[in-house]
This record gives sequence, C-alpha cells and structure tokens, in this order.
Amino acid sequence: MIRFEFPPSFLWGAASSSFQIEGAAEEGGRGPSIWDAAARDYPERFWNGHSPQTAADFYHHFVEDIKGMKELGLTSFRLSLSWSRIIPQGLGEINEAGLIFYDQVINELLAAGIEPFVDLYHWDLPQALSDNGGFKNPQIVTDFARYAEICFKRFGDRVKRWSTMNEPSVMAFASYRDGVYPPFETDMESALLAAHHMILMHYEAVRMYRSLGLTGEIGAVIAVVPVYPHTHSPNDRAAAQRQFDFVCGWWLQPMLEGSYPASVLECPEVGALMPAAFRQQLLQSFEPMDMIGLNYYSPARCAYDPAAFLQATDVRNFYAQSDYGFLTYPQGFYDILVYVKEKYNNPKVYITENGIGQDTVNQETERLLQDDERISYVREHLRELSRAIRQGCNVHGYYHWSYLDDYEATSGYRYRFGLVHVDFLTQSRAFKRSWYYYQSVITERAVD
Repeated sequence: MIRFEFPPSFLWGAASSSFQIEGAAEEGGRGPSIWDAAARDYPERFWNGHSPQTAADFYHHFVEDIKGMKELGLTSFRLSLSWSRIIPQGLGEINEAGLIFYDQVINELLAAGIEPFVDLYHWDLPQALSDNGGFKNPQIVTDFARYAEICFKRFGDRVKRWSTMNEPSVMAFASYRDGVYPPFETDMESALLAAHHMILMHYEAVRMYRSLGLTGEIGAVIAVVPVYPHTHSPNDRAAAQRQFDFVCGWWLQPMLEGSYPASVLECPEVGALMPAAFRQQLLQSFEPMDMIGLNYYSPARCAYDPAAFLQATDVRNFYAQSDYGFLTYPQGFYDILVYVKEKYNNPKVYITENGIGQDTVNQETERLLQDDERISYVREHLRELSRAIRQGCNVHGYYHWSYLDDYEATSGYRYRFGLVHVDFLTQSRAFKRSWYYYQSVITERAVD
C-alpha cells in the first residue's frame, strides 16, 4: 500500500491575514488601510460593494477560533499584523491598544500549543502612507523598518517564525501595473519602482531582526507558479523560463541571492524602466534570509510570441478549474518544489498557502459545509507534497488557506476558502467536512 507520510516535526497549520479576517476596522484605535478606503471610495470595484469592515470578526472571536484550531490539531497558525492597527498613520504615534490585541492573540495561541507564524505585511498598507506615494516613495523603506522594529521588540520573545511580506508580486504588479488592486495604477515603471522598494524593505527588516539578537527565523512569502513550455522548441522553453523569472524569480532570486534574473533585465520593456542604481542598491543592501514561504495554487503554460510582453504568451491549460478561477494541477506542486530545490540550493521552505475557493452564488449553506471538492484538493496536493519531501525538498510545514471563510480582496465575501464556515451576518462558525478531514490527516501525519 502506498502511504503518503510526513516527518514527526512537520508543522500543520492554517493561514490568514489581518484585513481579511479581523474586522473591527474602526475599533481599538486602528487607522484605515488601503482596502478600507478603496471599498469606501470605489464600491463598484468590489463584488456587491463588499467592504472588509467586519470580515470574519476575528478581533472579537479569536478566543473561540483558537479553541477550534486546538481541537483541529494545528501546531502552527499563520497570521499577519495590521500596520494601521499598530501605527494608525503608518508612521508617528504607536497605538498601544493594537499591540495589546496582538499580545492577546499570540498568548492565546501559545497557551493552546500553537506556534504563531507572523507576517509583518499582507497587502494592507495604511492609507496615510499610500497618500504619500505608497511603495513608489523610497521613504517606505525607512517607515517599514521602524514598523518592523516595533513588532520585533514587542512580540519577538514569543514569535519565532516571521515573514517580512506576503506575495509582493501581487502588491507590485496587480496594484501598480494591472490596476486591479489599490491604488489601481496602470504604469509599468511605477510597478517596477514599487517592486524594487519592496525588496529593499525586506532586506532592511531582515537586517533589523538580526540586529536585535532574536532567536527565531525570518524570510518572506512568495507566490509560485510552475510555468511549462507549450512545446519543446527552444523558443517556447526560453519564453516559459522568462515568464517564470518575472512572476516568481523576480522575488526568489533577489531574496535568496541578491540579484534580479538576467533573462528579464535583458528585455527592454523591463530593463529600460528599472530604477536608477538598482544593482548597487541590491549589492549594498542584500541580507540573506533563513527560510522562504511558498504559496501554490495554479500552474501556467507559455509559448513564444515576439509581439508579447517578454516575448511570452499564456496558452490555455485544459485542467480542472476551481470556482475562483484557479487551475487545479496537484503535480505542479511537486514540480515547483523540486525546481526551487534544484535552482536555489534547497532552501528551507514552508508551504504558507494552498487551498480552493467555493462560489457562494446559488449555493446553500449545507452544500458549502459538505465541501468534498476541498477534501479532494487537499488530499491530492498533500500527496504531491509528501512525494516532494521524499525527493529531498526541504519543506517543514503546510498552512492551508484559509482557516476561516474570509474577505477575498475585490471578490469580497463571494468565495469561501475556509475550513470553517462563517455566517457573515451573525458571525457564527461551523466546521466544514474538510475541517474533519484535515484533522484526520494531522492525527495520522499522513494522507490517504
């Protein structure tokens, strides 16, 4: 019998982010984030005008939710801190009430035997900093370093796993190039400038952490997409590599090695728009990290097209598609982990997100609770993860996205990714069938 097992020390987790679950947007001294302001000012950009003002109300329900996590058997929980809850204007006065809230959450997790994995930043920039140029303003590097120092000094005695930021690729390109997330800009040069500042922010936060002598580990969380060539032709293979280097390597390589991928810099639509002195800044600022978090949802497939960006164009993959629109391809999970192992000298890895969303349109609550498609998704992806570990990939934990149904950016409350169903009108919780399945996986340290 084939048995897909996991090491005894493997961390079993679930993930979240502050603006997607906390709610209480105007309580406890919290200032507005870019999502609060965007949902208020541009409701037409959000499904049914949904706002993150209440989300899953974790702010008031965290004791109940952590009790459920303990019952599930989680050994770790990934959460992010709200910059605007800790420093309402992004810089200036510190909000002690915000620090106390996170003290309480961290202490509750530890009392339940659950290790916190903390992201300093998960997309929710204080609106005051966005008004001052956001990630395009080089001052953001200094502001982030101060914020990081405050968090490290307050929580670093108890939090031993840190990420500087979550999915900077989305923060930079979806927000500044594609115009789909706040601040809804559509300028490639601005996106590259913002992206470069994010790398420098990461370096400074890692350096700050080390300077304080804290005894934990720190890295960043990167979205990874295995990119397959349409054919075996040299042009298609080179196009697929360029696409991967831009989507994923643009972050992995500077964070792990201190440089941007040459294959992308050689393309004039990128290289000609890069910030001045970027090479010197990387060289002077590079700070290696201890581990990397990888978020995996979907693969991609590319063909050579001389008229396309990076001379690479997406080709349709005929894989199953989730309600959310992600292509479901479990083998891609294995492929990307083996690639990272071989390309980047097998760094220490945590799988920080992996999950599937259900569309609530025309779906009854009972149907959402009997989420067999999520069980199948988890089973097949964990099988591939087990295979990758047996292949020597240095993976130490898995965090399902997400523990609770949450607020999913411009999709609002339409899609549900949680193991726990949340009634957003009453804030009542109910365990889904997948919650019980994941509990059995954790108990057995193996997947069927």
